[in-house]
Amino acid sequence: MPALQVELDGRPGSVRVARAATCGFLRGLADRGEGGLSARTREDVELVVGELVGNACLHAPGPCRLRVVVTPGATVDVAVEDTSPQLLRAPPRPGPPGLGLVVVTVLGRGVHVLRTGTGKVVATTVPER
Repeated sequence: MPALQVELDGRPGSVRVARAATCGFLRGLADRGEGGLSARTREDVELVVGELVGNACLHAPGPCRLRVVVTPGATVDVAVEDTSPQLLRAPPRPGPPGLGLVVVTVLGRGVHVLRTGTGKVVATTVPER
């Protein structure tokens, strides 16, 4: 399965780097006729990547790791590992901030969180559209 892994420092610019790497990875697959993803799905994945990496940079100290995997069923698994053991919380009131996870939930198949020994992984699966 085609996969991308990007180590990010968590500082300003990490979201831009993550989105650009994801765009290049997915475009490269499309140029080679691999992955079977529509342009709309690729855009959805880039948006999800931006939201998950942005949340990690905002709420977790230090670096984070992005992993994007295109599965045989033309879905894309997106996961971001960060250094904060704190699980996700609902925003105190509707509206920004807090809309990022709503976007991820709408575009992906829910949001899944797994604690690790050094923080957590936040993940979703983006289906083909």
